[in-house]
Amino acid sequence: MKRGFFIAILVFCSGLVMTGCIKNTPYVTTINPYLTATIGTYNFTSTTVVPSTIDTQAHDSVQALIITGNTSDLVYVNDKIILEVTKFKNKTATYSIVQGQAGAAYVHSGINDVAVGGIVAITKITDNSLIGYFSFQTASGVLVSNGTFSVGNPWYFY
Repeated sequence: MKRGFFIAILVFCSGLVMTGCIKNTPYVTTINPYLTATIGTYNFTSTTVVPSTIDTQAHDSVQALIITGNTSDLVYVNDKIILEVTKFKNKTATYSIVQGQAGAAYVHSGINDVAVGGIVAITKITDNSLIGYFSFQTASGVLVSNGTFSVGNPWYFY
């Protein structure tokens, strides 16, 4: 009787342990960063995309988010797109360049062409990535449109 009761308890506990196990759930531990845009007839595609934050005020928790995408083009090897959200608080939103909430620049052949209008939008934030889109016009009249990005969330790496 004791032996049968002990075996029943053992089988029951084993069943509880088995139901609590992880069942081959795929975990996303890596990201596949990208930054693309259309610049006139040129399709900009980055080989590296680097997200970073800069503490902008010592007394407040305000930080600037900077996303830099370096080109993969073999002709324009030094071209890059730089996006900045000036007061990023890890929330999804659309940030205006005209209102000073964001900034952007297109660096072509070493010349930094700063945006005078446009937007930078963060549409999705996960534990390890930031996803969004952008478009802007530079001071020299260059239109950067259809921009999209997915980068690592800088807070994920701390």
